[in-house]
Amino acid sequence: MKRFKKVVPFIFAAVCMSQLVYGASLESVSVNQTTLIPLRLVSEELKANVSFDKASQKIAITLGDKVVELKPNSREASINGEKVSLDAAPEMIEGTTYVPLRFIGEALGANVGYKEGVVSISLGDLEKQWTLVKKPTPQKSNSSGQAFKYESKTIKGKTVKYVTIDMNNTSIVPRIQTAGGKINQVDDLKNLGKAGKVAINGTYFAAYNGDTPYPDGTLVKDGKPLHITDIGCTIGFTSDNEVLIDFVKTRVQGYVNDEPRWLTYRINRPTGDASATVIYTPEYGSTIKLEPGYIGVVCSNNKIAKKVTQSVQVPQDGFVLVMREDRANSFNIGDAIRYEVTFETRHTSEDEWNKVQNALSAGPSLLINGKATPEPKEEGFTEAKILTQVASRSFIGTTADGKVIVGTTSANISELKEIAKALGLQNAMCLDGGASSGLYYNGTYQTSPGRKVNNSIVFTQK
Repeated sequence: MKRFKKVVPFIFAAVCMSQLVYGASLESVSVNQTTLIPLRLVSEELKANVSFDKASQKIAITLGDKVVELKPNSREASINGEKVSLDAAPEMIEGTTYVPLRFIGEALGANVGYKEGVVSISLGDLEKQWTLVKKPTPQKSNSSGQAFKYESKTIKGKTVKYVTIDMNNTSIVPRIQTAGGKINQVDDLKNLGKAGKVAINGTYFAAYNGDTPYPDGTLVKDGKPLHITDIGCTIGFTSDNEVLIDFVKTRVQGYVNDEPRWLTYRINRPTGDASATVIYTPEYGSTIKLEPGYIGVVCSNNKIAKKVTQSVQVPQDGFVLVMREDRANSFNIGDAIRYEVTFETRHTSEDEWNKVQNALSAGPSLLINGKATPEPKEEGFTEAKILTQVASRSFIGTTADGKVIVGTTSANISELKEIAKALGLQNAMCLDGGASSGLYYNGTYQTSPGRKVNNSIVFTQK
């Protein structure tokens, strides 16, 4: 995966400063997909008065007629006495208090902007910018704590089987797995997860009427996109075990001799759209059959190797582009060729997604930043078994303290949102359900799927 792009910066409301400063860096941390900054910034740069009551552990920030009160490790705060809920609680890290940037900016009336890793604050004649530098989250050693914990409980009247995975443990390795290492096959979930400690079924796939079992959702494995789509919600795992859940739109820009030349919305998925350009990678798993009027541009080692009109296999060191013949005239043998995949996000930053190595989209979403999300139909889901019916469900989510919970139950979407809240999840989403729903832990099925699956999320321990 080359890069990811967030297109909508977050904007806050207006403060006053008296000097123009650029180029400084600001250490920040990301908790629950929320950027936290040192509390001292508020007093030093916004000229606010900050006090701390040792007995109540309450922090009070005063600027003009605004009084903001909050406490470390608590998502409850107040603005001029009115209670509000935070997306992420303030944290004490190595003696420094970190507070939510968005909340503090809004609460104190600051005009704050964010773009491509740079945060800016302005008021009247005063402007200041910082490049955000992420502070590494203190992590446990490979041997400390309990990395995996399986439980079966009755929650909100439903039997829920789930595993809690401590992503703070540096020995945990999350990966997307596909059946047989291909995109068009199925296998038992236990076979996909046999090398790991935990496996749960992944995104939807074609499972009826003898169709080739292509996935429906986005799949990124070890930094390489295997399939893309804009449905539902996406979970991403970064190279340093941060876990992101967000709504994303996937875009692919192709380059010939480093010039933008082509676009596509398809990877490893045939289409009847004559205007489309389709990328096929070695994971496609089948010979590419070219229809009359179509051409295959075979790319090897980042060069165009040949153009063919007959069936073709994808080279192991490259990919094949399939398009209408009249659109292939600008592709010449020997030209340099590559493509970049970008994800446009709503709640997370480009810098975070730049480090994503494994990702999978499914849905519907359940919670984002601790709040229940809208109805599934707003994410493009239409079937009653997804929208309203009680059915077997698989889900995945993250807690505020860096843990992932994967589980299965039988519920409708509204009930599952309540279960996710009861489990302490801040961000959560559904995976494929019904007969695909399965949970494999420590060499044993805790929930046995009713059919073979196309893909899964697997957690191993080094």
